Amino acid sequence: MDATAPQQWDNPGASLDNEVFWKTYRDCSNKLPKNIATVFNLREVDGVESKEICALLNISENNLWVMLHRARAALRRCLETNWFGKEAVAK
Repeated sequence: MDATAPQQWDNPGASLDNEVFWKTYRDCSNKLPKNIATVFNLREVDGVESKEICALLNISENNLWVMLHRARAALRRCLETNWFGKEAVAK
């Protein structure tokens, strides 16, 4: 399997209601560089429009998309290791 391909996650919906999952997510999010975490949270958590984020942070749209990509990739790797990997082992 390609090392960059996402792993199959059993039931992501069940994870959303799990306090331990959210603690793991926060731990993973806290490992991101501050600027990347800020961009990700503004866009994906707070729902701020891309153009508004670019104006607020004085960054280009291309830079925004690169930062979002890096945030998603880092969060995916961290969650696969620290959350979904643990679930797979526990089964």
